Amino acid sequence: MIKDYIRRDLKDFTPYHAPLKEYDVKLDANENPYLHDEIVINKVKEWLNDCNNIRRYPDTDCNELRNAIAKFWQVEKENVVCGVGSDQLIDCILKVFLEPRDKVLMPTPSFSMYKLATKLNRGIPVEFTLNEDFSYDVNKILNLYNEVRPKCIFICTPNNPTGNIMTIEDIEKLLQKIECPLIIDEAYSEYIDDTMINKFREYDNLIVLKTFSKAYGLAGLRVGYGIASKSMVDAINIVIPPYHLNSLSQFLAKIVIENSEQYDKKIKEIINNRKWLIDNLKEINYVDKVYPSHANYLLIKVSDTDIAAKLEKHKILVRGYGDQGELANCIRVTVGTEEENQQLIKVMKMY
Repeated sequence: MIKDYIRRDLKDFTPYHAPLKEYDVKLDANENPYLHDEIVINKVKEWLNDCNNIRRYPDTDCNELRNAIAKFWQVEKENVVCGVGSDQLIDCILKVFLEPRDKVLMPTPSFSMYKLATKLNRGIPVEFTLNEDFSYDVNKILNLYNEVRPKCIFICTPNNPTGNIMTIEDIEKLLQKIECPLIIDEAYSEYIDDTMINKFREYDNLIVLKTFSKAYGLAGLRVGYGIASKSMVDAINIVIPPYHLNSLSQFLAKIVIENSEQYDKKIKEIINNRKWLIDNLKEINYVDKVYPSHANYLLIKVSDTDIAAKLEKHKILVRGYGDQGELANCIRVTVGTEEENQQLIKVMKMY
């Protein structure tokens, strides 16, 4: 009975699902594996001691957090929009710009939420395949743009799960040729210390998405933000729901960005751990290729297609992609702590 009332275009829709599994080592979700600094933890304890912080509604405009983000990036508060993770901002961008059956360009393989959110907002995803080495081809994107005239374009850099980037020069080449909104997803850009944020004043159609879930270790609190022209931010705010970002998430994200130097040390440690992990993975006989990465994860081509399941038996979680599609026979491994990486390599060498 209820199925008869579901939108026709969603009757066969498969929602995003991330099953909970037991683990000792969790390297499947690109999270920061390190503990937060004591400064941050103590601030949270102080915040929790004031019951008003919990029993009152949050600031629907996220003013203090937006001020902190604006100060960090040396922009105006009016150029910042916050969301429940960058996922919510992706959804809101599409919600405000798409008419039914409008087309949206996005890379493949890449972050699955671009495609899912496009479908949920009655748009049509149009995917452009990355090169064989997973690099971006700007000319291919521009040709497709001219062919389908999309309402929005997504670029993920560093790209998840492949780890490659699109250079600032290539992004600007795109911006100089297109008119529609260009969404640059920089969820992992802390690991390359590069950003398009300083370009938004030149391009009214540019929005840069960032998150506290990855390098800043707040995945459990779901805080994302975008930086763009005031006109772009004003447009997105049309569809942002009231009280969307809870008070604790706002407060903790503010404290984290105000103490970002504490996280810079861990980012450098993860980059060093990544190099160690690459070197040791290459010594494993069924590892066919470790793709270059600018992020906190590695895409690995393997001939042992059951390795993700074998690791799970040892309570080590990695992301497996099966034996079909563009990522066939690949696994994605988050760069963990030194101890976690050693445990991963130890178990992988058992096979």
